Amino acid sequence: MNNDNSDILKNLEFLVTKSRELRQEQLNSYEGANSKAGILISISSLLIPIALSFISSANTTLYIKILTIFPTALMILALIYLLKVLLPKELDHGFNFDQFEGQIDKPAKDLLLFEIGANRSSYRLNVPIVNAQNKHFKFGVKLIFCSALILFILVTVSLFV
Repeated sequence: MNNDNSDILKNLEFLVTKSRELRQEQLNSYEGANSKAGILISISSLLIPIALSFISSANTTLYIKILTIFPTALMILALIYLLKVLLPKELDHGFNFDQFEGQIDKPAKDLLLFEIGANRSSYRLNVPIVNAQNKHFKFGVKLIFCSALILFILVTVSLFV
């Protein structure tokens, strides 16, 4: 019987470790998207003045000036989506200090089960937040690339016109 309890505790310890790793990967994904969004905002915010100076250039045809408004608007929309990524959101981090007092007298098995449950619940609560953040990030990146590509094409065309 003691061997069975030992196996159960080892299994629970393994599951605790795995649940911590999954939750940590989720938190790292969230933080990574935040840092990438900040870098993309910095880079893409430089393209807007370039586009505006291109629009105001005296030797650019009116047709191309009007077309340059579209990629500029796309870039501004991309910045809005990337700023949504940076907006602070409350993520659940699982087991926290407030729960320590209530767990002191519990047996090891119950404590491990509690942490697994806390990590699972935290992961589930964070899924919609992280998914929404990833969706905004991907859409913002797509808009940046479309805008940059269109600007490149317009600049190239204006050089030959």
